[in-house]
Amino acid sequence: MIKTVETFGSPASQALQARVWEKWQELRDDPAIVTHGRALGLASPEVAPLSRQVAMAREMGASACEHVHEADVAARFAALEAEGLKTDSFVDWRSSAETLQLARARLAARPFADDLTLGLVGPDTPTEIMAGLDAVTQMCEVQLPLGPFMRGLERPAVCAYVAEPSGRIVGASASVEMYHPASNWPGLCWWGMLSTHPDRRGEGIASRLGAVVLDEMNRRHGMTKFFTGIRTGNTPSEALCTQLGFGPTPYHVVLAIDPVMMAGGRVTK
Repeated sequence: MIKTVETFGSPASQALQARVWEKWQELRDDPAIVTHGRALGLASPEVAPLSRQVAMAREMGASACEHVHEADVAARFAALEAEGLKTDSFVDWRSSAETLQLARARLAARPFADDLTLGLVGPDTPTEIMAGLDAVTQMCEVQLPLGPFMRGLERPAVCAYVAEPSGRIVGASASVEMYHPASNWPGLCWWGMLSTHPDRRGEGIASRLGAVVLDEMNRRHGMTKFFTGIRTGNTPSEALCTQLGFGPTPYHVVLAIDPVMMAGGRVTK
């Protein structure tokens, strides 16, 4: 079993994850705090003042706030930017009662190509596999969360991938139960990280891996509620999620980003 924390992505992203991991040891039992292994955040604007998100962004490099109503996004952006922070946001898309049925129908209708082998990350998954996951997600400008979260060591989670005979990983997806049991959203799981190697795009790999993850989260952990963040205008992601029964909500995830510690201005695509 891996004893040291695994960080991924660019040097700036790895430094962010290292700070997040250290702070997580202090805040893991706080119902106001959420994470799936990328950044720490607030479960909603109501659980803590804006100053707490500002402080976490300055300390770690980035911090999120979930469940910001669309009518309040502009004001929160302005307040964070007045503190010298950069801002980013994603629309909260939520699963429906049909999502698991649609995911299983997708898996039954069309298998992966014959040359691809499906794998699931666990506590003993070799570091070479994790490096392959890091490579394919970086190609897609998607941030692979901290190793303990992907391995299911911190929260109920599933991370699925497919590999070619050479061992090259060409697709990935993941889900993590993100909210504290004492929060207002127990059992709500982040889902996403849909990534496909450029050489294998057009085969439906990402959507099938996403379906695998939804199915496994339900079978292994009994999870039924999922959400994902989609940047406004990301039509391909919207189409894929619609096919799996997800739909937009009036809420956004708002990120505060320190412009010095995270000069790129983003945590993930």
